[in-house]
Amino acid sequence: MVTFWMTVFHLSVSSLNLITMDVAQTDKPVETKISDKVHFEELTGLLEKIKKAQGIEKKKQNLRLFLNQWRQKHEELHKGKKTTDSFYPVMRLLLPHLENERVAYGIKEHTFAKLLIKVLCLGKNSPDASKLLNFNTKREANNDFASVAYYVLKNRCPKNGNLSISDVNKCLDDIAVSNTSKKHDVVHETMLHLLRNMTAIEQKWLIRMVMKELKVGLSQASIFGVYHPDAEEMFNVNNNLEKVCLQLSDPNIRSHEIAISLFTPFSPMLGETAHPNKISEVLSGKPYLIETKFDGERIQLHKQNDDYSYFSRNGHNYSKTFGASAFQGTITQYIHESFLPGIHSCILDGEMLGYNSDTGEFGTKANHYDIKSADSGDYNPCFIVFDILLHNDKVLTNLPITERLPYIRETIAPISGRIQISHYKKGVSKADCIEALNKAIDDREEGIMIKDCESVYRPKARREGWFKVKPEYVDGLMDQLDLLIIGGYRGTGHRSGLMSHFLLALAKSPKDGEKPNIFHSFCKVGSGYTKNELTELNEKLYKHWKKSDENPPKSIVLAPGFKEKPSVWIEPSKSCIVQVKAAEIVSSDKFQTGCTLRFPRVEKIRDDKSWFECMTTRDLEDLKQKSGGKLSNKLDENVDDTTPVKKKRTVAPKVEKKGVMERFKPSDTSHVKMVHNIFDQKDICVANGPKLWDKAKLEKHVVQYGGQIVQNPDSQTYCVLADKKTYQVNHYIKSNIYNIINVSWFLDCIENKKLLPWTPKNIIHATKATIAKIREDFDEYGDNYTYHSTYQDLKDVFSTMQLPKCLSPEEIAEIEDEYFPMESPYGLFRLCKVYVDNKLDPNDDNYLQHSPLTLLAMEMRYFGATVLPVLDNSVSHLIMDKNHLERLDMFKYKRCQSEKKFHILNSEWVKECIREGCLCPEKLFLL
Repeated sequence: MVTFWMTVFHLSVSSLNLITMDVAQTDKPVETKISDKVHFEELTGLLEKIKKAQGIEKKKQNLRLFLNQWRQKHEELHKGKKTTDSFYPVMRLLLPHLENERVAYGIKEHTFAKLLIKVLCLGKNSPDASKLLNFNTKREANNDFASVAYYVLKNRCPKNGNLSISDVNKCLDDIAVSNTSKKHDVVHETMLHLLRNMTAIEQKWLIRMVMKELKVGLSQASIFGVYHPDAEEMFNVNNNLEKVCLQLSDPNIRSHEIAISLFTPFSPMLGETAHPNKISEVLSGKPYLIETKFDGERIQLHKQNDDYSYFSRNGHNYSKTFGASAFQGTITQYIHESFLPGIHSCILDGEMLGYNSDTGEFGTKANHYDIKSADSGDYNPCFIVFDILLHNDKVLTNLPITERLPYIRETIAPISGRIQISHYKKGVSKADCIEALNKAIDDREEGIMIKDCESVYRPKARREGWFKVKPEYVDGLMDQLDLLIIGGYRGTGHRSGLMSHFLLALAKSPKDGEKPNIFHSFCKVGSGYTKNELTELNEKLYKHWKKSDENPPKSIVLAPGFKEKPSVWIEPSKSCIVQVKAAEIVSSDKFQTGCTLRFPRVEKIRDDKSWFECMTTRDLEDLKQKSGGKLSNKLDENVDDTTPVKKKRTVAPKVEKKGVMERFKPSDTSHVKMVHNIFDQKDICVANGPKLWDKAKLEKHVVQYGGQIVQNPDSQTYCVLADKKTYQVNHYIKSNIYNIINVSWFLDCIENKKLLPWTPKNIIHATKATIAKIREDFDEYGDNYTYHSTYQDLKDVFSTMQLPKCLSPEEIAEIEDEYFPMESPYGLFRLCKVYVDNKLDPNDDNYLQHSPLTLLAMEMRYFGATVLPVLDNSVSHLIMDKNHLERLDMFKYKRCQSEKKFHILNSEWVKECIREGCLCPEKLFLL
C-alpha cells in the first residue's frame, strides 16, 4: 500500500511538465485524476485482503482504510477545487453488477474460456484448455471460473502489472462497445493487451469483474455504507453510480434532502397494501390523509422554463409523446399556461389518466387504451397531480406531506380534463377510512390511498407511511397479485399455435436496494384474457422462449422433482408481469412456494412494470398474515398434530384369572333333536347373534334344522353366521375365504321352512365366487332380476341407494379446469354467485316473468352461474337493467353495510363476457 501512495506522489510531480505540454498542445485543461496513476494491482491487492479477512467488520476496515487514503490524496491533488474526479472508477469495479444497464460485455465463462484459449494459443485438447472449458464439471466449493483461469495463467503472465485503474476501465469499455458492434477482432486485441500487461492475480479479479460477481464477502449495502451513509439511498433514487460517487464525495456532509434533480428519472414512492380495519392500528391513532387511488399510469413531470420531461415509474421517457416543449405533444401544449407566473422549475408526481371530454369521465386500464401513445382514441391525457418534489430549485422531499401539498397550489392552476390536483381529506378513525372506501366504490374508483401526515417522500420505498386500501369483494381475496411469467404451455384447439397457459412466479425477496435474481414458481394460469390479448402477449414473448428439454435458467426455482414443468422457459429479464386475481391461496407441492392460487385469472398485463417489480416471497407472507385466518387454515390443513398427550398414570387392579367367557363356549347340543332338514348337514359356524338369539341358542337351532355346528370354520364350512362385526368376524373377513351371512337370513329360513338364497342385504362378506353368483341375479342396488319384488324389498332397495354428492361450484370449476382448461365456455360464470334484479316494481317482492333480465338469468345459469333468489352475504355480482335503476341506491346502501363487497353491474357485462368467452373486467360496467 505504501508503494501505491508513493507512486501517486512521484507520478503527480514527474508528470506535471507532461500535463502542461498537453494543455499547451490542446488548449484545453486536462484534469489529473488519481485513477490515472493508481495501479490496478493495488486494487486487486485490496480485494485479496478483503477476501481473506475474517468477519464483516474486518473486511469493511480494509476497504475503509483504502478509501480514506484515496480521499486524503484526492484533497492533496485537487486542493478543494471543483473537480469531476471521484471514486467512481474504483466503485464501478467493486460493484460491477450495477453496471448491467450501461455496460454489456457479452462474455460468459464458456466464451471467456474460448477467448483465453485463442489468445494464449492453447491446443484444443491440451490439459489447460480442458480445464477452462470444463471448469464446472468437477467444481469444488468456493472454486469459480476465475480461480481455474488463475492456475492456467499464473505461469503465462508477467510478474508485475503496469496498468492503472483508468487503463483497465478504458479496456472494459472498449470490450463492451466492441461487443455491441460485434467487432470481435477488437475484443481479441484488447484481451491480448490486458494479458500482456497484467499479473495472473489481476486477471483473476478482472474476470470476476467481467462476470459481475466479485465474491469478496461484502454486500452492495456494506460497500455503499463504507463509502457514505446516504450512498445506497441516493443510488436507489437515481440508479447512477457515478453521480453517487461525485455528489457524496465527503462522508461528513449528509444528504439531508434526497438529491432529486431535474430531467433525471427516479423510482417513485409506493404504497403498502392495508386493510381498512387496520389503518388506525398501523398509524397508532394519528390523523391521516385520504386520497382517491387512480387507475392510470404513474408519471413524474419535470419542467424547467419551456422544457418538459415525462418519466414512467420505470424511468422510461415519454416526453416525445406528451411534449418536450411548451407547444408540443398530447398534453404539454394544453397545460403550459397552467403554471403560475414565477414558476421556472418543478417536479410533480402524479397519475396520467385518459379523459373523455364527451362523457366527462375518466377511463381506466380496463378500457384497453394506451395513454402513452400518440393516438389513444376517445381519451386525451389528463395529469392528476398528488405530490410535488421540487419547487423553483428547492427540493421538498424531506418535508412532511402536509407541508408539501400547499406548494402544488402555488405551482399550477388546474385545467379541467388536462391537469388537475388530487383532492385530499383528513381522517382520524377506522370509520373515516371505511366511509371513504365506500364512497370510492360508489364513484367507481379502484380504492383509496391513506398517507401519514408526517410522511416524507422516500423514492422507491413502500413501507414509509403510504397505504393503498382496496375493497374486499366476495368473489376474491386478492385481485392485484403482480406475478412474473417464467414458462408457457402450448395450446390446443382454437388456441393451437399459441402458448395458452403460463407458469407464474414471484421473486425471492432480495436485499434492500437490490434487484431480485431468484424466482420461485407459484401458480399456473390460463384464463382471463381474450384471444386478441393472448395473441399480443405471445407476439411479445415468442422470441425469448427456450425449449423445455433444456434446464431452466438458474434464476428459476421449481418444486423438487419438477412437478409442474412448462413446454418452454423464458429468462426472467426478458419476460413481463401479469396482474392476477384469485379466490384464495391453498397448499400445493407442485410449486416451489409450497402453495398456489385457487382459480387464478389474468386481470391485465402490466406494461408499466419492469420484470423485477413482481410480487416477492415477503409480500406472500404479508398476504397470509393479512388474510384474517382463512388462508392460514387452508395452508395448514395438511399439518399432522402429533403432539403427545401426557396420560394420567393409573394403577391396574388385581384381576383374577378366568377361563373362556360363557357366551363364547360351544353349546351342548347332544340332547337336541332334529325337527326339519332345512340345512341338510351343512357345516355352519356361529360367530355371534343378537340379544334374543345368542350364540348358544343359534347353535341349537342349527342342529334342530339339520345343520352341523363347527367352532373353527374351514374351506368346507357353508357359512359363518354373525349379527355384527367383532374382532373375530373382522379376522374372518381379512382371510377372504368365508361367506359371512347375517343372522336374519338364518331366521328367515326357519320361518319359511326352506333354504333361501343369499341376497345382497344378507351378506356381510362374501367370497369371489359368491359375489360373481350374486351379480348374475341382482343389480348394484340389490334388486333381483327374476323374482318379483315386494313392498318391503323395494323399501330395502331404496334405503341402500345413495344419491350422488352434490358438487359445489368450486369443485365443478376444479374439474373443468383439469379436464377442459378454457376449452368449454359452459363454466364461464361458474364461480359467480349472482343476484339478478328482475323486479320491475320496487315494491313487489314477486318475480315478474316478463322482466328483461329473466332470460339473462337463465343464460347465466346455462354458463355456470349460481343465481340466488335473495341478496345475501354470499352474492358476488348484482345485475341490474340500466333502464330500471330504482333500487340502485338501496343496493349501494346494503353494500356499504357489508364488510365484503359485491359488484353492482349493468346487464351488458353478462353479454360482453359471453361474447368474449372470458370474464371481462367489472370496472367497465359498474353502476
